[in-house]
Amino acid sequence: MDWNRRLASRACLALFMVASALFAVTVVHPAGPAWLLWATIPVSGPLVSVAFWSVSRNVALPGPTRRFWRHVTPVPVLVAAGQTAQAADVLAHPGVRTSYTGPWMLVFDGLALVCLIHALIRLPVGDGRPGAGARVALDSGIVALAAAVFIWHFGTRQALAAGVTPELLASLGLSVLAILSVFALAKAVIADYSAIDARGLRMLAVCVLVGTLTPMLQPLAAAADERLFMAQLYLPLIYLLAARAAEAQWRAPAPRAKSARRPYSVLPYAAVAAVDALLLVSAWRDDEDLVAVAFTAVALTGMVAFRQMTALRDNSRLLARLDHQASHDALTGLANRALFQRRLDGLCDDGDAHVALLDLDGFKAVNDTYGHEAGDLLLTRVGAALTAAVRPGDTAARLGGDEFVLLLPGTSCAEAAAVADRVVAGLHDPVPVGDRKLHIRASIGIACGPAAGLLRRADTAMYAAKRIPGSRHLHHDQDSVRAA
Repeated sequence: MDWNRRLASRACLALFMVASALFAVTVVHPAGPAWLLWATIPVSGPLVSVAFWSVSRNVALPGPTRRFWRHVTPVPVLVAAGQTAQAADVLAHPGVRTSYTGPWMLVFDGLALVCLIHALIRLPVGDGRPGAGARVALDSGIVALAAAVFIWHFGTRQALAAGVTPELLASLGLSVLAILSVFALAKAVIADYSAIDARGLRMLAVCVLVGTLTPMLQPLAAAADERLFMAQLYLPLIYLLAARAAEAQWRAPAPRAKSARRPYSVLPYAAVAAVDALLLVSAWRDDEDLVAVAFTAVALTGMVAFRQMTALRDNSRLLARLDHQASHDALTGLANRALFQRRLDGLCDDGDAHVALLDLDGFKAVNDTYGHEAGDLLLTRVGAALTAAVRPGDTAARLGGDEFVLLLPGTSCAEAAAVADRVVAGLHDPVPVGDRKLHIRASIGIACGPAAGLLRRADTAMYAAKRIPGSRHLHHDQDSVRAA
């Protein structure tokens, strides 16, 4: 398999060089029979299919990657068959017409595009972040719309001017499939699925863009010599790039971790720049479809602006999420020690703030006996009880381990005691762990007064409460510990 793949890649390089030389010689001075200009295409297609099939049989590749290369294996042969049908039509009727898009060519090329789109759709993309799929789809839509306006400007509008025929309708259908393939491949490239080699995927994207846009240059080739068709030059190039894409995938069989990427893709911006350039050229030449090109340019600019606003909104959400993660406990969702300390330091020393320090009794024994999952379950239950007990403006925090704290600004001793009672009531129901039910016992120490030393006094009251059986809370005033 490896030998077949390498041979196919080298043969495609040789055939591209031969095709380029023949094309260049014909531009300068026609020589040799016309069929030589087409001779490389029927050979190159099967060679690339061999390369694709070899990659799909590489057991070192992950399943989705092998499936992708297996699904695209028929594409080169189908394209070669379609172009061979066109070559036969050209050679049999030289110079009769400017377009040789016969039915067999349309059928084979249409099947090739369907196979390509199916392979790309089956390729898993996206990074799992909220809205990632929509952003990738929007960027891909921008690229596809830019490709569509180029196809319209250089091909479709001239064909429509010649009249509506069944061949024209079939050609329009093929153009639609080409635009869909651009969308699907742009989506795969922008999403940067790591199990498909990135360089190989970019080569395939270039193949699709070249195959979609280069036929628009056919009038230039025909002006040089009526025997010249752009397919004689760009198809060997496409086959070479496709074979090199298979080579790149073979050399990087293992999925790679995604590297840090820019928060945008350059493709949508390049698409907008290309359409803006087309708009300038159309305005300078005063083309008939100037309004259509201008409308597309405005639509693309609006899509990019919307994409940027979406990115800014997503960045704001990400920053808010990161700030929340930096200031809150991951297990319970409560404030962490740093946030609690900031809010405690921000209090005025007016004596109307209370701190309630809570510690679980026998928590280490629960961890040792039932495991850390049971311990985490208890901590989660405590976090929920604290959240339910506090009022707006209060702060419930986890200091670490099984130690929790409440910051209750603007409260009286009776109000602080009522909050502690609600916490104890919230911990009354046992927590089911397997076939056992564990009761949560907590000791709470309450202190009030200036912020300095407030936590230390609450700690003294909490340890005094630990000497009393069951869940209790004690209050520490300026001189002693007493029942709250």
